[in-house]
Amino acid sequence: MNPGPGGTPLSRRALAVMAAAGTATAIAPAVPARAATAATGLPVLAVDADWAAVLAASPQVQLVPGATYTLSSTVELPDGCRIVGNGATVTVTGDTVGALRATGRHDISLTGIRFLGRAADPLGSAASFAHVGLRLERCTNARVVDCDFSYWRGAGVVVTGSASDDYFAYRCKLRGNTFERCYFGVSIADRSEYSVLGDNTFSYCRLAVWNSSGNWTVNGNSVMGCYGAYYSFARTSPYGTLTSDNWNHGTLSGNTFNHSDGGAKALWSANAAFPVGGSVQDPGAGIVVDGLLPPTFTGNTLWYTDIRANDLAGTGWLLSGCTLSNLTVSCTGTAPVRIVGTQSNGAANAPVLSGRVADVLAGLG
Repeated sequence: MNPGPGGTPLSRRALAVMAAAGTATAIAPAVPARAATAATGLPVLAVDADWAAVLAASPQVQLVPGATYTLSSTVELPDGCRIVGNGATVTVTGDTVGALRATGRHDISLTGIRFLGRAADPLGSAASFAHVGLRLERCTNARVVDCDFSYWRGAGVVVTGSASDDYFAYRCKLRGNTFERCYFGVSIADRSEYSVLGDNTFSYCRLAVWNSSGNWTVNGNSVMGCYGAYYSFARTSPYGTLTSDNWNHGTLSGNTFNHSDGGAKALWSANAAFPVGGSVQDPGAGIVVDGLLPPTFTGNTLWYTDIRANDLAGTGWLLSGCTLSNLTVSCTGTAPVRIVGTQSNGAANAPVLSGRVADVLAGLG
């Protein structure tokens, strides 16, 4: 027996284990400069690192807590990419530069990143559609969680797909993010389907959500002071090129849409026109659904945010179990809008109905 620390005898087996451990330590490579930390166990992407080189070697990394990463060109993300932001900021050198993009990738996970488009507040400025925080193009199983997108003159997040893909398997999830003073908060187009936009917050954007793709679940979001709250058109858009698609017919439930018509501290109503279906136009304030099968619309809360439906496909659009106060609901075309169960802040603030709109339960008192 040999004495251990403090004079305690060690067995031959213990000595053998210690010797093996010492040999392993001796042959282990030196700890790299971007060593894993105890917080996540992921390598650290240094502020001055070459993103492409680092992600090629290790697609799963973390950022330096509180640091700022400035990109002069868009970074392409690889398969299996996971970036833990730790509250770090990712920004770009100009208003024609995008930050991150993934094209045809699988298993993308981004958490805790602050995507900052520019230093100065862009509210009211013209769009610059190349200025995008994150693009997900034809990606499967992408997750963007607890990130902030601020001051993007194009969009915070752009999601697109393709009819040639297995779009049943896209499974994109955008959850718990914030979008502040972006021209578009989120754009969803071109057969990007069967995905979730949930529990996000949008404030002072030109448009919170563009959603022309089918079968998205949009729930639990809060939209405040965004001139455009939610647009869905059967047409091309700044980030959607398809002229024929499986348009919308998703779910829009449990969301709050407040003060698109006014009453907010600011509205992005200047420079509000952008290309829709080949012509530059301003679709207007609030929620606009045009030329397609509308989403299931239930349990939403709207104050000072108009709803406009034009030339709907299908049998009509039910707005069920919603708070609708201090706003107008209008509809043109053959298919009507029917309100089934609503409340408002008194009769004087009940929704104004225009065109082919009926409150089915109005006579019940």
